[in-house]
Amino acid sequence: VTEGEKVVHKSRLQFVQDAVLQCVQRLSEQQPEVRVGLITFNYQVKMHGYANFKSRVVSGTELNNKYYLKKVAADFPSPPPLSQTKECLQKQVMGLSANGETALGPASLLAVAMASKHPGSKVIICTDGKANAKLGNLEEEDNDARTLLSSTIFYQNLGEYAANQGVTVSVLSIEGTDCRLDELGRLADRTGGKVVIASPNQLHSEFEEIIQNRTTATHCAVTLLLPRSLRMKGEREAGHKCTREVGNVNPDTEITMQFEATDQDIGAPAPGCRVSIQLQIRYKRSNGQMMLRVFTADRDVTDDSSAALSSLSLAIIQLNSLQASAALAVRGRFLDARKENELQKQLIERAIKFNESKENHIFSEWITAMEPLYKNIHNYTRNKSVTSDSQTLTDAGAALLFTMKHSNRKSISLAKNHRP
Repeated sequence: VTEGEKVVHKSRLQFVQDAVLQCVQRLSEQQPEVRVGLITFNYQVKMHGYANFKSRVVSGTELNNKYYLKKVAADFPSPPPLSQTKECLQKQVMGLSANGETALGPASLLAVAMASKHPGSKVIICTDGKANAKLGNLEEEDNDARTLLSSTIFYQNLGEYAANQGVTVSVLSIEGTDCRLDELGRLADRTGGKVVIASPNQLHSEFEEIIQNRTTATHCAVTLLLPRSLRMKGEREAGHKCTREVGNVNPDTEITMQFEATDQDIGAPAPGCRVSIQLQIRYKRSNGQMMLRVFTADRDVTDDSSAALSSLSLAIIQLNSLQASAALAVRGRFLDARKENELQKQLIERAIKFNESKENHIFSEWITAMEPLYKNIHNYTRNKSVTSDSQTLTDAGAALLFTMKHSNRKSISLAKNHRP
């Protein structure tokens, strides 16, 4: 890298150290009461201590026992406020070295278990290689399908555990490495975190963005109640009532749902009448208090396509298209994702034509955001031919699709200026 007029050679570890130290310094100035813990991993995992409490090293067969790891985390005290640990933490970061295997799975479990003591906490996993030791080994995909399946289940379960504990997990890998983000990304996907591939000199800004994106609520669940003549589409529950477990949410979180006419012999509401739709949002506040908010809206029934097209919110339709298509693609259902995208595109084009292109700029932004999925998905799969649901994603593909799945209206407008 260039610093001033000099060319300086830095290792990946040095970039990570610099980024973490800058974050620690800013947090100590702006949020001195925040608690920051450090866990590092190679062939063993080290939970770094502070003040008079010694560090704890976990190694060997201990790293294969998830119940033991949770007990170790439970017995390890939470760090004091950063105002008391800043200098110790800085010394620990500066003293890090890179060597050996990557026991990322056990380290992730320890970190989530530690963070679970304080719901609303964040875990940032930063790695430049695949997990290749003990629990969550991701390096055996070509040689041992059973090991890979076990690891897939491990990260799925860890994501569920983190979400149930109110912990947000983000995964940050370094450009030019292969970390199997299609598997690791499940942690972020389930908990509302981010999946990011960063160049070394962007690590600090990525850390900062993750840290500053505060969690506003945990254990969030959204229930939608429809008239019996309608049913949910694309959800686990296909009836007129559906609950989606959202988990952790931040100020920018936006989710969308789809519904359609039911196939059952239930008479459709007559044009001109009104139907009620209810949305229930359950969530837990930072003080542990459970909350329930209920919204009910009455909508007119019409068989006039002009009335329907004129009342559409294109921004919402486009956001739903992006989220729904990405949700299919991230599960390997690329052909279904393209079909979903094409159907939504036809609706959007009809609405724009009817409204005389008043929202053409929104359509342009959506086309830009959807382009990787619609035209270039073969660039993001390990098998270049998009013909089945059995392919895996590259790190770039996983980062792209997990981000698209959790996109919001603001991110769609920004995508036009940041093409992948």
